[in-house]
Amino acid sequence: MKMFYKLFFIVSILFIFVATDKNEIIEAQDIPELHMLVFQGDVILGNSNTKTASLDGYIMDAKIDNEIVASVEIGEFLSGRYSGFEIGPHAELEGKTITYWIGNEKAIEESIFGPLTPSGTYCPGCTWSLPISRSLDLHFRQLPLPTPTPAPASVEPTFISGTIIFGSILSAPEGYDVIEAYIDDELVGIGEVSASVFSITIDPGNELYLGKTVLFKIAGYTSKSEYIFTEDEFITEYKLFFPTYIPPTPTATSVPVATVVPPPTSTPEPTRTPTPLPEPTATYTATPTPTPIVLSTSSGDSQIILEDSDSGGCNSRGGGAASLSLIILSAAPLYLLNRRRKS
Repeated sequence: MKMFYKLFFIVSILFIFVATDKNEIIEAQDIPELHMLVFQGDVILGNSNTKTASLDGYIMDAKIDNEIVASVEIGEFLSGRYSGFEIGPHAELEGKTITYWIGNEKAIEESIFGPLTPSGTYCPGCTWSLPISRSLDLHFRQLPLPTPTPAPASVEPTFISGTIIFGSILSAPEGYDVIEAYIDDELVGIGEVSASVFSITIDPGNELYLGKTVLFKIAGYTSKSEYIFTEDEFITEYKLFFPTYIPPTPTATSVPVATVVPPPTSTPEPTRTPTPLPEPTATYTATPTPTPIVLSTSSGDSQIILEDSDSGGCNSRGGGAASLSLIILSAAPLYLLNRRRKS
């Protein structure tokens, strides 16, 4: 309908063609009336006289008797402006005052819902066949304050108990004693299971969950039965149906395979190359020259010369110093005899 109202309205005249033997009678029907106002204008913030882009994207509401009758987005087509703001038709509201709001901030300007006299007052008897287009700049004193979101009211929990049926078995699977309640995959309650009997308290906490579907889970299976949450109920003998339970196939414990330890790999030792030792340099000891021993019997007589040699010599018998001593002892008598002669 809104797209239809945004088009230019063309008055259509309906004709009724009445065929007679000789004439066609054309009768004009009453022109339909569409009591609407279409506003456009700048949006001005504070004391400025120029439009502002700071309100672009805000939704502006038109209210009559504090009820919203139309809304438009600011800056949708041009920054700092609103356009195509259609109000009506509302026959019961004609002649009343329109106020303009952005959130909790009210515009200074107001207007009349209906045609106006030259003096600007409402004209109840004026023709209003077509939507009336008006230009109206709107001034807002400040940016609208954010509207606080009210906290949802708390609700009382609900208690449910009854029986459980898994497939055709009137009992929960063996080993499972817990039942859970979910709303939109959110856990809202935990209860107990004993054979075929269950009991659970559903407590989502606030009014946002009222009227939502509750599903139950046991052993990972989701119930086919549903419960529409209502606060502060006490329900007994409630039946919960679940799909047929199929026990999981036991998994055989695999025996760990012994890990083969490879034999240690011997590391070949490198071939040792013998290090040549230096040969000792031969040291030669010089043979001392024997000092001859002279024994004289007299000053003019012949002398006996003895050679002393540690290594022997031609007179040596291998005795060394011992041989020399023997020679001296042998020569001593000759020496004594020679002295006696001199005396």
